[in-house]
Order: sequence, then C-alpha cells, then structure tokens
Amino acid sequence: MKTQDFEDAIIKMNSRIVLDEVKLNKGHVRRFHGHIGTTLIMWDEKGKGYTCRLYTVQGEEKMHHDAHVGVTESCFEPNSKYDIHFENI
Repeated sequence: MKTQDFEDAIIKMNSRIVLDEVKLNKGHVRRFHGHIGTTLIMWDEKGKGYTCRLYTVQGEEKMHHDAHVGVTESCFEPNSKYDIHFENI
C-alpha cells in the first residue's frame, strides 16, 4: 500500500490519531506509526494494528515519561481496534 492509502484510512477512523512516522520499502509502507495521547499505534504493511503504552504506572510513581526514546517494536501487542480494512475504503 502507498502512504496516501494509509493516511486516508486512518483519517476515516474518526479518531484523534496523530501520524508520526512512515517506514517505506521500495515506495510501499512497511510500518506506519502514530499515537493517541499516551498510546503508540503501529500498523504493518497489511494494516494490522498494534498498540503500546508510552509509560507504565507502578504504585503512585509514573515511570518512562519520555518513553518514546526506549520504545521498540517488541512492546507492541496486536489490537484489532486499530486494524485497517482497505477493502472498505
């Protein structure tokens, strides 16, 4: 899929997703990253959604306020709420 296909599909989700980064492979999307508040969202090349929290709460202390620095793809878990169904666009 092309970047514009992903952007259009995400906009049609009617959410407050902020688009952050696109990783391309030969002109096609390999990974698309965005966020809503403290939740990072990643889509793979097929539009499958994954989410990761920007921080963890332990007791009353919040840790990793600037967690963007240490976020890796291993923290993302599948979340069908953000799956993109391109055939419906």
